Amino acid sequence: MIILLLLGQIISTTRAGNVLFTNIPSVKQSTVPSREFVCNEYDHIIKHYGQLYDVDPELIKLVIRKESEFNPRAVSRSGAIGLMQLMPATARGLGVKDPYNPRENIKGGVKYLSHLLGLFDEDLELALAAYHAGPGLVGRLKRIPQIPATLEYVDYILSRYGRGRKKNPVYFSITKDGTPHFTNLPK
Repeated sequence: MIILLLLGQIISTTRAGNVLFTNIPSVKQSTVPSREFVCNEYDHIIKHYGQLYDVDPELIKLVIRKESEFNPRAVSRSGAIGLMQLMPATARGLGVKDPYNPRENIKGGVKYLSHLLGLFDEDLELALAAYHAGPGLVGRLKRIPQIPATLEYVDYILSRYGRGRKKNPVYFSITKDGTPHFTNLPK
C-alpha cells in the first residue's frame, strides 16, 4: 500500500533540507534574497562569541534570525530586547548594560545559550525550548513545553540547523483525515 502511495507522489527536498512527498507540483520560488543572506554585519561578533562560549555560529544566526530578524532595536510584546531578545533581568544577570548594543546583546545571548546547553546536558531541543519559554519551566517538565509558540520556535531552528551535516530519518504517519504525512521532524 505504501509503495502505491509513493508512486503517485512528487518527491523533493525543501531549502531547509526537509524531505517532501506530495501530489502537488512545486511553484516557482521567489528570487528575492532572504534577510539571512543579506545580513552579515554581525558575522565577526557572532564568530568571536561562538568560539568564546563554544556555540556554533550557524546556530547563533538562526536564533537571531528567529528572535529579531537581525534588528538590534527589536522589542517583543513580553519586553525582550535586541538581536537575541534578552529579557531585561536576564540581560542584567549576564552583565549586559545596553541590550540594544549588538555586541553586548550577542555576547549575553550566546553566553546564555551556552549556559542552557550545559544545564540541559547539551540537549539542543531542551536548550532552545528553555531559551524561548524559560529554563524553570523546561527544567520542571524535563521536556519541551506544549506551548504552540515554543514548539514552533524549536521546530523552526532545528529544521534549519545543520543542513548537510547529517541525514535525518524520514518519519511516516497518517493524519486524521487519512492523508499520508512524511517528515524528517519527529513529533
